[in-house]
Amino acid sequence: MMKFGMALMLLLTSGLFAAEEPENLAVIRQAGGRVRTVAGGIEVSFHLGDRQVSADALSLVADLPNVVTLNLKRTNINNNDLRHISQMHSLKKLHLELTKIDDRAIRYLSGLKKLQYLNLFGTSVSDVGLKELHSNRGLTHLYVWQSKITSEGIREIQLHLPELKVVAGVDLDTIQVPDPNVPEKKPTSMLKFVASSNLSDAPQSRGGENIEVIFANKTEKTVKIVWIGYDGKPKVYGQIAAGASRTQNSYENNTWLITTLDDKPLGYFVCGPVRALAVISD
Repeated sequence: MMKFGMALMLLLTSGLFAAEEPENLAVIRQAGGRVRTVAGGIEVSFHLGDRQVSADALSLVADLPNVVTLNLKRTNINNNDLRHISQMHSLKKLHLELTKIDDRAIRYLSGLKKLQYLNLFGTSVSDVGLKELHSNRGLTHLYVWQSKITSEGIREIQLHLPELKVVAGVDLDTIQVPDPNVPEKKPTSMLKFVASSNLSDAPQSRGGENIEVIFANKTEKTVKIVWIGYDGKPKVYGQIAAGASRTQNSYENNTWLITTLDDKPLGYFVCGPVRALAVISD
């Protein structure tokens, strides 16, 4: 009898949640959010819409069970809006890059003990705000490039969190993109190859979110891949043999020049916002 009662209670609870969930999801989607199930929970993204996120929308997100990933990249959120995020104790991955937040927002993240990944690229967060994260023992990856965080602030937080990896620059050889919830997927887009024999045609790189590019050399000759820096200067990153491929760390809006072994330009790719395939062909 007790087992039957518990089962009935679970069914009623599930039915109540199912009745409430569509309304929440409809409002979140109407606000420009995308909700999908991933391994371990729910992912909510606002960076693909018009990026005008209200506090009410974030409140509804906080009410969803088991949100593990939240992407607010380039949205209009402010410091006070993050108070809703403080209630999301299942959160593992949080994108706040290129938003207007500063140190006052970070206090709302100090209680997120499951948080593993935090992206503060292009924000006004400084060493002061970083102190709020000293007790976040689960944090393993932190992106602070083009923020106000200094090398001293990085050194201090790593004393408290010795396993923490901090990305403060653009060392494309070493950057990894962790995702504790989603297995590695095939690239979902293809970069356009712009044929050009002039180095000056390749635009200098601009900043954005860390991504990966899979270069596939479909020619019959070995080629070089050359990163065009933020100052417009080229830097050789490696060679790809005929018929081979290479997975390369990068950022969206970065430019990759393809040359012959004797440095003759063949053309270039400009990265987009997602993991992509770049086919090198004759």
